[in-house]
Amino acid sequence: MKRALAALCVSMLCGCTNLGAVRDISSRLTTASVNWNDVGADIAGSCERQRTINPKLTDCLLEKKASDGLAGANAVLGAYFKALMSAANESNFTIQPGLSAATASVAEIPGVNTDQVKAVSGLFGLIANLVTAKMREDTLRDLIDRGGLPARTVVTGMNDLVVPRLTRQLEAEKIQLTAQFARLLAEQRDNVGADPSVLCVGSQSSKFSGPGFLLTLEYCRRLAVIDKRTKALADYAESLKAADTALAELQSSRTRLKTADLAQRLYSIGSDLDTKISAVRKAFA
Repeated sequence: MKRALAALCVSMLCGCTNLGAVRDISSRLTTASVNWNDVGADIAGSCERQRTINPKLTDCLLEKKASDGLAGANAVLGAYFKALMSAANESNFTIQPGLSAATASVAEIPGVNTDQVKAVSGLFGLIANLVTAKMREDTLRDLIDRGGLPARTVVTGMNDLVVPRLTRQLEAEKIQLTAQFARLLAEQRDNVGADPSVLCVGSQSSKFSGPGFLLTLEYCRRLAVIDKRTKALADYAESLKAADTALAELQSSRTRLKTADLAQRLYSIGSDLDTKISAVRKAFA
């Protein structure tokens, strides 16, 4: 059944111009870049949530620079993916206002390297030149040829820039959250125990005072969000890997974009990308 469905999808993607597979994967990559932005934004988001728990913590300026710069990188990637789709459709392409400023913000990401900054800048320059270009198949090949490697550098670089940092942020948030609620529950004279997280899997809190029971519900709700986002970082990393694989397939097949075997591979990669992005969206949206 799955093979028949895959064959049907490939047949549909090949369409009349046989560039349907390129349009399809470009659309999926565009959607992915939007959801990647939610993950990057949580670097600053987690820091701000920690400050609401403990106002004595330092400011979140570095975290905000990271989130803003990642938003810029995602904006450029999204524009590149849309450009691929426009070229495959032979339709007009326009640049969204603010993309130049977004590109500049990438250099402010803590830990970003020169190659990653140059890759984003190069992609922006390539995209900017498309405003007056005629969007057709040879333009598509040029986009893949000149933009494929920089796009892959940005995609793979985001894994290093986001996953370790956000993992640390969420772990720190979890520690702050647990300490705060343990203190509040102790003030209610409720027996918290050594590990407050066990309250979320048992019935112990049913014996608490009214305020203590409500505090436990709120603690467990927030803890579940943190744990869900931490777990979804693996899906985020896998979605970046799938995107890199798709871009590599386009690069290696840029002179054979209409073949059925490419459509088959891109459909498979796109399906996997959708699955990972769905998990990311549920955790971070």
